[in-house]
Amino acid sequence: MSRRTLEIATAATLGVFASAVIAGSLQLDTGWGTTGPQAGYVPLRLGGLLLVVSLLILLQSVRTAIPGSFATREEFGRSFSLLWPTLVMVVAMPWLGIYLTAAVYLAFMAHRHGGQGWARAAALGIVTTVLFFLVFEFWFGVSLAKGPIENWLGF
Repeated sequence: MSRRTLEIATAATLGVFASAVIAGSLQLDTGWGTTGPQAGYVPLRLGGLLLVVSLLILLQSVRTAIPGSFATREEFGRSFSLLWPTLVMVVAMPWLGIYLTAAVYLAFMAHRHGGQGWARAAALGIVTTVLFFLVFEFWFGVSLAKGPIENWLGF
């Protein structure tokens, strides 16, 4: 498949997504209220920005002829080596919670793709996930999907 074809498809997909974001935000108040931005304020602007970006990608891909294929077999292999662990994390998240899956994912990726030893990779996964937990649960007050470990610890 040519690179141009994939860039046009990417621009179209992004444009459809941006249009859905804009349509959804228009069902909410998009202005500025007495307490600050209303619910649709940020999504409307982000959707508009995404729509502009999709049009720029489309314009660039139509105007510029880029010869060759999108990726070689080896490049696809490297991309899928990043995709599979991500899919495993997403599938495991409903049962194990976001924090445990994120810690395992970060440790695995740091070891596999970052070249870190298992001890350093595990430390990275644990410390980063604990920081995310503290930020979301205590600072933002947003409860994310928890698994058995968080329940066992009383959170």
